[in-house]
Amino acid sequence: MARHVPAVHRVPLELWAVIFTYMEPKEIVCVRKTMRAMFMAGVSAALWHQLYMRHAQQCPLAAYKTSQGMSVDAMERALLVRDQMNRAWAKRGAHPVRVIRFRAHVNRITSVRLVVGPPQPRQGGIHASYWLLTGSVDGYVRVWDVNRVLQQNGSLNVTPELAVDALARSTCDESTCDEDEPRVLPTDPAHDIKRSARAFLVAEVDTGGDVTSIDAQVDPEMRIVTIAVGSYYSTAGALLYELRLRSLPHMLDICASLDPPEWGGTQCVSLLDDVVAIGTYTGRVYLLHWRSGERIMLEQLERGSIAALALLDTHVVAVSRMGHITIYERRGTVEATLVGQHTVGQHPLISASLGTVDERRMGMYRRPGAVRELPLLSVDPTGMTHWSLNFTRPTEPPRCVAHHEMSERMIGASVGATGHHGILTSSLGGVPPICAVRLYTQGTPLVPIRPTPDIALPADSHSVPVLGPLPAGAPPPSSPTPPRRVRVDSFSSTSTTSSTAPSPSSRVDMLSESAMDEARGVVCLASVRGAVWIADYGGNIDTM
Repeated sequence: MARHVPAVHRVPLELWAVIFTYMEPKEIVCVRKTMRAMFMAGVSAALWHQLYMRHAQQCPLAAYKTSQGMSVDAMERALLVRDQMNRAWAKRGAHPVRVIRFRAHVNRITSVRLVVGPPQPRQGGIHASYWLLTGSVDGYVRVWDVNRVLQQNGSLNVTPELAVDALARSTCDESTCDEDEPRVLPTDPAHDIKRSARAFLVAEVDTGGDVTSIDAQVDPEMRIVTIAVGSYYSTAGALLYELRLRSLPHMLDICASLDPPEWGGTQCVSLLDDVVAIGTYTGRVYLLHWRSGERIMLEQLERGSIAALALLDTHVVAVSRMGHITIYERRGTVEATLVGQHTVGQHPLISASLGTVDERRMGMYRRPGAVRELPLLSVDPTGMTHWSLNFTRPTEPPRCVAHHEMSERMIGASVGATGHHGILTSSLGGVPPICAVRLYTQGTPLVPIRPTPDIALPADSHSVPVLGPLPAGAPPPSSPTPPRRVRVDSFSSTSTTSSTAPSPSSRVDMLSESAMDEARGVVCLASVRGAVWIADYGGNIDTM
């Protein structure tokens, strides 16, 4: 007598592949473990290529493309990370899978940049180098290995602290609640930096001046990272360094010092191939070829400190603090002609962030046929606006994609490479002040998220009234107060020295800079006291 075969086992392999196209990537990975036929269909290259191309038309995806092309593991991992991000960012107060906090500088961090390296095949998948570049007013530029950062444990891993509400902790700090906390003496910032350096610092350099802006590009063939550093006080408009990944020890070797004809106070730099664009405090924009020494000052009709700058293959886009957008068309190496000028908003800009039109620079899949528009997030005292610039038609005014009015004190914003996502930071007031972070997703309202334990959730998803300062004093204690716990890399910190802080102070930490990788779900925050938080919303730790 023939053995009965269940009907589910008689379903053709091709039919399972069709069924899987209607499922989410996470569901496919779970369901394909049921039986052999489902597993064979669930690991086919045709299935994952179809899913990858479909999702790439809707949202940014990471691209781990090697000389052999995109492997099934790479496409599967990119979709799983995207699925994890979508689930997390759809709800208010989203926590990251993992968040690491460390001390990067002694003083205020003025610039942060996430840089994605070329992917390298490895056993069990694809490995891509990933770095965070930080610059500070102390003149140091440091390169951190994000892969190694996210693997840290111990005191640097502050993910468990997300269970404690930041507002409740702040209220507790202002009362006697801290009497029940263990007494931990503060640490020396220099010691914290050395500890972080031993664990995941790639290279560092003292530029000899302050750092106002950083940009970088990677040569995948030579495995060289070229870094452009701008300084306000330095006579050099920009310094260029090369980090050779194939040589040990890793050093940041200076390869050029670009000096404009007169001092302008560099505010931002943009690097593309051998050309550097420099935007200054005096409103001038320079193009310099760092190999040949050619340089030119671009014409401007309206002056104003440059807040954001983008050097593209065919155009240069500059955004001033007064809200003027100037578009230049490149004609040759450093030649450019003014072709368009527009004004956005009626208030001076607190912050401006430009994306890119070359997603491959951030290790993302470049969608074929996509409209090549440049995203801009501008922040003024009234709120945040998302603009889209069609630089190929410079006479057309920028298109307003979204505007969000806010009643809080704005700190700044950073836009993703494609403008699909962005990060908005603000201060809710209070003593010590509490900071909030909101996620911007194109086509949806702002969503408050909690990438670090020291971030508070506002009352609603749009805006909240500015919180009034808490009482400055408290009734005198009946007995001497023991030393308070002080964390130099926390928003409730009251000191950056190794001495004990006896009482709260209004001189506390605040967010200063932010950056995000919208394809991998990595959010980076930096503070005025040199602290850095790297939050992973995509679950990249096992694959990066």
